[in-house]
Amino acid sequence: MATEEQARLARDQHQDKLAASGAHSLSVEPVAGKGFGVVAWVDSQTSNSASEFPSSVSIDEKGRRVAVPVVVRESKSFQVE
Repeated sequence: MATEEQARLARDQHQDKLAASGAHSLSVEPVAGKGFGVVAWVDSQTSNSASEFPSSVSIDEKGRRVAVPVVVRESKSFQVE
């Protein structure tokens, strides 16, 4: 289970890769049964599917590898009017 701090670190380290997969924003939120995770928000109009995202991203902490879950959720991207 990842802590909130670990999930924030994972978001910071992997934001470019997740954005390239189609995420328009990223958040850190509790994930049922898995502690905290990175939520990749995608526009429901895009062709990107959850299968294009990893199920987790890894960070190194104190000499050990920690897998932080990635959850994909749909939301329209913010548009300035």
